[in-house]
Amino acid sequence: MMMVMTEEQIEILRHQIVAYTIISDQLREMYNSSIAQQEDSFGKGQEDLYCDPLMQSEAHNIAWRQRWAPTPAQFQILEKLFIQDSRTPSKQKIKEITIALAQHGPIAESNVHNWFQNRKAKSKKKKKKKKRSASHQSNTTDSEAEADIPKKKKKRPNSD
Repeated sequence: MMMVMTEEQIEILRHQIVAYTIISDQLREMYNSSIAQQEDSFGKGQEDLYCDPLMQSEAHNIAWRQRWAPTPAQFQILEKLFIQDSRTPSKQKIKEITIALAQHGPIAESNVHNWFQNRKAKSKKKKKKKKRSASHQSNTTDSEAEADIPKKKKKRPNSD
C-alpha cells in the first residue's frame, strides 16, 4: 500500500524546505562573518582571548564570549597582592587594582574579583589536600608501629 501526499501537504513541505534553506544560508553567512571577525581580533594582539560560540534563542545569532586571561605581568601583581592579603579586596580596592593592571593589558573589575575568588578557592583546596596528606602519613606510621607489636592470639575452646 503506497501513501500519497495531498497537494496541500506537498505545498507545506515546499514552504518548509524554502524556510530551511534560507535559515541555513543565514547561519552559514553569520558563521563566516564571525570567523572573519575572530581572525581580525587575533591579528590585533588579543591572543590570550578565546571565543566560545553560544546560540541565542531569540535572535538565533552566534554570540562570542571572550574569556580573560592575565598577562604574565598582571599575574605576578595579582599573586603578590594575594600573598599580602588572601581576602577578596573591597570594591574600591578592586577599582584601584584594575586601574593599575590595565597598564599591562585589557582587564575589567569583574576579572579582578573573580581572580581573587578563584585564587582563594585554589589556596583552600591546596591546604585541605596538604592537611589530608599529613593526616594520612601519621595514620600510616601509627599503623606500622602497631604492626610491629605482636598480638596475643585468643584461644578458642575446643568443640570436640
